[in-house]
Amino acid sequence: MSEKRTRVFNEHMDLPDGRKVRVTAYDDGSVRFVLAGAPYVIQEAFLGGMGNDGIVMLSPGGQGSAAMRGKVQAPAVEDS
Repeated sequence: MSEKRTRVFNEHMDLPDGRKVRVTAYDDGSVRFVLAGAPYVIQEAFLGGMGNDGIVMLSPGGQGSAAMRGKVQAPAVEDS
């Protein structure tokens, strides 16, 4: 049986639009984000190779988005 993680940091924040964010860090180095107002879609994610930063951008997924139906596609790349 694996050992249980220990929470070492937990902070709640209010965004200007009223949504709430919670960030929790654990002793094994993992980080958990909770953002009110779901559903969301991952707009971008850089989890390695961007220096020492991990970056995740979420966008609302229910406002006319096809995300709720599982039909999200990457935007077309324009030819330059």
